[in-house]
Amino acid sequence: MPLTRVSNLLDHAVEHGYAIGAFVCMNLEMITAVIRAAEAERAPVAVRFHPEVRAVHKLSTVAAAVRHLAGEATIPVALSLDHGESLAEVVDAIAAGFSGVMRDAAERPLEENARQVRQVVEIASPLGITVEAAIGHMPHGTLQRETDLADVADAVRLVRESGAHILAPAVGNVHGTAHGEAKAEPKLDTERIRALREATGIPMCLHGGSSIPPDQMSAAIAAGVHMVIIYTDVVTAFDRELRRVLGTTDEGVNIVLALEPALHAATEVVRRKLREFGSGGRADAWPAPA
Repeated sequence: MPLTRVSNLLDHAVEHGYAIGAFVCMNLEMITAVIRAAEAERAPVAVRFHPEVRAVHKLSTVAAAVRHLAGEATIPVALSLDHGESLAEVVDAIAAGFSGVMRDAAERPLEENARQVRQVVEIASPLGITVEAAIGHMPHGTLQRETDLADVADAVRLVRESGAHILAPAVGNVHGTAHGEAKAEPKLDTERIRALREATGIPMCLHGGSSIPPDQMSAAIAAGVHMVIIYTDVVTAFDRELRRVLGTTDEGVNIVLALEPALHAATEVVRRKLREFGSGGRADAWPAPA
């Protein structure tokens, strides 16, 4: 089916009490794994890209690939941007056809964070594009301190002043191994998630979703998380199989022989995550087109 808007995925997840899996992809095989897994689990899904993918591909190129594969699928697929750290990165994604964009200014003072997110909202909202803001401090690999966690009053101010549609807070979640770090075990503050959801009135987006125990994930979703960002668990499975095959073959091997098992391993991880998020089977009750 045609690409679905991120807002439609979120509305459905909120209404039915589950979370959308948003899987960060870096190549065609990972995109394929995500959509193949979602098809198998009958789950709505978001394919997500970090701006650093632009080092090898234009965002318009990866968007075209997702658009084509989504068109062949029978489940809803949306396209969103992870950690847009500049207005230029976000505008690039909007021009490429992304229907969800993150403006990550969480490390800036609150007033500046709100101003930078508001810039994006003013551009994106009239186009029906979902804008994600972030708050709190989430260092890679390490547990957050109390002072790192998202403050509820600050979150309310950020949402009110920026107009953001979804919020990515630091709530005991841990960013993973994107930069080679060992990842500490997450310890989610479920009550803080609930307080943030109730006070801001918008859905929560959980970053660092890899390696979160299923019981913590279920509690977070019940408290107000309706989108979960995953990268580490999927890319680790992909890389492990790729290394295994390449380590047992000669130079010049047909790369497909290595990519196919890597794709399969990533697909299985995505399937498991979709089940944990409660999104399996939700596509079968997806609203019919008007």
